[in-house]
Amino acid sequence: MFGRSKKAASPEAPTAATIQRCRMAGCRRRDGSACGYMDKRGRSCPTGWCPQHAVLVGGLPFCRRHGSTMSALDGAEAVAGLPDLDNRAPSLVGWMGRELDASVRDLLHRVAASAGAAVITDPVRLLLTPGGQSRRWAKAWKVLDDTAVVSRVSVEVDEHDDCLVCARVDTELIGQGVPPWIEHRRAGHLVDAVTDAAERRAFTAAMARSIELVVTRQEVATRS
Repeated sequence: MFGRSKKAASPEAPTAATIQRCRMAGCRRRDGSACGYMDKRGRSCPTGWCPQHAVLVGGLPFCRRHGSTMSALDGAEAVAGLPDLDNRAPSLVGWMGRELDASVRDLLHRVAASAGAAVITDPVRLLLTPGGQSRRWAKAWKVLDDTAVVSRVSVEVDEHDDCLVCARVDTELIGQGVPPWIEHRRAGHLVDAVTDAAERRAFTAAMARSIELVVTRQEVATRS
């Protein structure tokens, strides 16, 4: 629960060295290509996926998770390397960013109109603290005038806790939470598609509402 505070072409036929059995449950195909993901430690994803189940990004095949990660980056170079193989941080930020994009841009356009400013959307980026002790992935939207940032909204996930989504307005943390589908997965619960979709909408709506209340100054963010 969130709390306040172009159609891809079919992959090329794999070479003999990359042919694998597809990892998709129930798929019997043995013409899988290896997932093209390599993390910051130089480790490659060991899974293979057939042309039907591979996720293509930039013409390369990926598994679903790593395809989501690469799509979130949208072609941007990952500073200091991509996250560990099992880390979901950038893909989760990318998903939340897509779900929130329309509502946040609409909100900021209203702010920009009164300030004579423009709305800028940043891609998913890696934020590093000095010394590299913290690696946070963030999707941000900004209102810019001729001289400065008038307002900034971001959603972030830290690699050290890749299940927790944080929302910030300017520099203040206004809310955070673990998405319900991740909570269910952790607990080993199976949820039907209708319930899953409803919970995703509710989580996104709660985050969007919290952002709106702070940006419009109906609420004051608690300083973190």
